[in-house]
Amino acid sequence: MPDTSQKRHSALAEAIRRHDRAYYVEAQPTISDREYDQLYRELLNLEADHPELRTPDSPSQRVGGEPIDGFETVRHAVPMMSLDNTYSQEEVREFVERVQKLLPGEPLDWVVEPKADGIAISLRYEDGQFTIGATRGDGVAGDDVTANLRTIRSVPLRLQPLGQALGQAETPEVFEARGEVIMTRSGFEKLNQAREAEGEPLFANPRNATAGSLKQLDPTLVAKRPLDIVLYGNGEVVGGSAVDSQLGLFDTLGQLGFRTPEHTWHCKSAEEILAAIEELDRIRNGFDYDTDGAVIKLNRFDLRDRVGATAKAPRWAMAYKYAPEQAQTRLHAITIQVGRTGTLTPVAELEPVFVDGSTISRATLHNEEEIGRKDIRIGDTVIIEKRGDVIPGVISVVKDLRPAGTEPFDMLAATGSQCPECGGAIHKDEEFVAWRCVNTDCPAQAAQRLEHFAARTALDIDCLGDIVSDKLVERQLAVNPLDLFGLTVEQLGPLNLGTDDEPRMFGEKNATKLVDSVERARTMGLDRWLFALAIPEMGRTIAGSLAKFHDDLPAVAASSLLRDVIALEEKVAETVRINPRSRNNRPKSDADKAKREQQYASLVSEIRGTLDDLVALGFAKISKENGDHPPNYTTEVGPSAARSVLGWFESDTGRATLERLAKLGINPRGGRPGGGGVFDGKSFVITGTLPTMSRDEAKAKIEANGGKTAGSVSKKTDYLLAGEKAGSKLTKAESLGIAILDETKFLEMCGG
Repeated sequence: MPDTSQKRHSALAEAIRRHDRAYYVEAQPTISDREYDQLYRELLNLEADHPELRTPDSPSQRVGGEPIDGFETVRHAVPMMSLDNTYSQEEVREFVERVQKLLPGEPLDWVVEPKADGIAISLRYEDGQFTIGATRGDGVAGDDVTANLRTIRSVPLRLQPLGQALGQAETPEVFEARGEVIMTRSGFEKLNQAREAEGEPLFANPRNATAGSLKQLDPTLVAKRPLDIVLYGNGEVVGGSAVDSQLGLFDTLGQLGFRTPEHTWHCKSAEEILAAIEELDRIRNGFDYDTDGAVIKLNRFDLRDRVGATAKAPRWAMAYKYAPEQAQTRLHAITIQVGRTGTLTPVAELEPVFVDGSTISRATLHNEEEIGRKDIRIGDTVIIEKRGDVIPGVISVVKDLRPAGTEPFDMLAATGSQCPECGGAIHKDEEFVAWRCVNTDCPAQAAQRLEHFAARTALDIDCLGDIVSDKLVERQLAVNPLDLFGLTVEQLGPLNLGTDDEPRMFGEKNATKLVDSVERARTMGLDRWLFALAIPEMGRTIAGSLAKFHDDLPAVAASSLLRDVIALEEKVAETVRINPRSRNNRPKSDADKAKREQQYASLVSEIRGTLDDLVALGFAKISKENGDHPPNYTTEVGPSAARSVLGWFESDTGRATLERLAKLGINPRGGRPGGGGVFDGKSFVITGTLPTMSRDEAKAKIEANGGKTAGSVSKKTDYLLAGEKAGSKLTKAESLGIAILDETKFLEMCGG
């Protein structure tokens, strides 16, 4: 290939990237559409003559590739957390006050930005090249929609100025930009006009159209959809970054070629934040994309780190949602659903009504107490509300339209005092204000437990959705999740997922996938297993915390850490009861006061001793000292969850589960920090693209085996784990004489 062709291709590609940014990101085109088309056509012709020039970051690759069979799952290096929502300005003030209390004496500043009504997405760049684009999914893992995202012209395929933007000598090895894929209102109108002309059903709103577009398996179809993107955050950054604030991040994202929110506000107080929210509400109808609220973020990143996050959302940010759309309709019936833990949930069966872009015919009623509080009755005219993706709910009753003869809802009367699925006894759990089916063999619970067990965030078992789960329980092939480990392809292949009149076989291919992934689940870590077992109050965050501090399931069952958490709560409650300075429970005499002072001091000493031990292990944090009183503290797992976990393992179900796992030879492993392992005390740097693992999977294996990872190579580095396109880090490691591992050698060292 002549050098002139390569140089011309480079010049054309760079010019097209520059014009794409001017048109799609900056909204300031510098050439006509005809001139742009001429450049693009020349590029295509050049690549047709010289196919070796068609690189992954060439502008020609935006047209989309071959259709794919399905979306792979991508695990996020940094979880994509959701935000706490509010519709109340008073709660915004309380939020600001709450953060200020966590940062006493610190001057705080805030950023307010529009909340785009799109699909949350993460764009991953390695050595400046766009490598993976994934949906939020469940926050831990999402769908790999890279091929579809490559078709969006406002998504840069290469970040050439990245190193310069971050003040570094070289481009960071990894940079993840996060935001929302959107569809402009003007593009949405044109899309629906085209669909109407073709006789195709119309999309309800831009967000639905965006979600439907990203789910397409053929990127060439996605390329025809008017998708855009707006970026406002970052995930993993490897290689260092000078960005230390939200305003700085906006500046950096802009330099890198990303479209950022078109309006932002820098605020110093709650009143300024509320003024910004009101101004945004006034102007947002002028945007060319839908917004449903404002996002409030603490500006400085170092303060964000100090404030931290809950299990689901950061404490330093909040979304203020504008008034949601409501509708009025008739409640025809109340049906009862049975969940995987046996909870009976009442559901409103409604006259179908169009709300916020979709037709709603069912809405949750939460529990019997909620129905009583709102006095909801069958036959009522009700107000329902749908807030974004949240399940629709009944807000209130229009009592003036209530027909005569309606009666208050009663769970026992509605169910005949029996579980609607199995006919077993039901019991009211007063603590959680819920009715439960007490039959652990209830088919509804069994099927939902199978689904939960197989979920991506649990044991990630292929081909085990709701229909398959129902059929496995119905045919008594798998009533308990551990029954899956005895199934064979011969049993599963002929499984009829349809009816006798219209059979639909599961098939050998699907059966093989299911059996293989069940076998793979044997080696899953303790965190996945703890979550998969559907222990009440065991969310993913708690499962991850317990797995860090315990070696295996029997260790969790006998956890002294959880018992310490419960004991701490009880002792703190006792200090409140016997406090000699209590106004509500004053000492009866001087002798009683002296006795209580001694007891109080002894209890505080015990509390401090236990806390010191937990803090030393990293299982607790002291947020505030209180002199002679118990300090304020937080633990990795709270007392309610600790009781639930220990209670489950002490139950017949928990004991039977441990016994059966032992018979199956399954012993999922966790690992205490610094608890040893083949890489105990060793420092790793990961570089390049590994053949079968993502970086975060490799990092998890290193940490599970006692090692740690760093972003750059130094004399303190023990190993470099190198994949393809390792780059400068490989060169530096070789010059320092650092041991270099490929994936095969690495897996051999850590046991496969």
